[in-house]
Amino acid sequence: MNRYMFWVAAFVLTGAASSGVKADNQAAKAEAAQSSAIADAVINDLVKYADLHWHKGEYSHIVNLDKMIVAAQPDNVDTFANAGWLLWSMNRDAEAVALYEQGLKANPNSYYMYDELGYYYFNRKKDYAKAIHYYEQAATRPDVSPETLHLLAHSYERTGKLKLCLETWDRARKMPGQTNAAAKVNYERVKRKMN
Repeated sequence: MNRYMFWVAAFVLTGAASSGVKADNQAAKAEAAQSSAIADAVINDLVKYADLHWHKGEYSHIVNLDKMIVAAQPDNVDTFANAGWLLWSMNRDAEAVALYEQGLKANPNSYYMYDELGYYYFNRKKDYAKAIHYYEQAATRPDVSPETLHLLAHSYERTGKLKLCLETWDRARKMPGQTNAAAKVNYERVKRKMN
């Protein structure tokens, strides 16, 4: 058994062994901490293997490793995003959308996965109406980034919704951050376009 398979087996076995233990017991706490440490080591190895595959151009392998990582860490939105991008880059769009939706279900309170789906429809599919659907959801989250609002505004503009576009640029230009200069320029540009 190679080292990789050992870590995967250890991860699965420790997860199963710790699932029935009560947390109020000192020994159970120690066992849970040990299981967590083993799981972290497995995940770190999976990340290293993914990086090795990246440098070899073995993107399907990366996707498979990323799926293992998000199974253990469903709040790891970066890994969902990376695997989704690789999938649609390889013309495996249905798998990409399914993975993005899995990430969305696991992280419904963050803007991040809504943003990823919005970007997929904006950039990959040029389906601005669908992009709007996801960007609007992202825009309701407290952690929304100014860049997400920028792409929402561009989507509104490309679908002829100039009033919503202007309102979104206005919101983006009032957000703190490095990108509000672009929002100010676009706000003025769309305002002139509407007159």
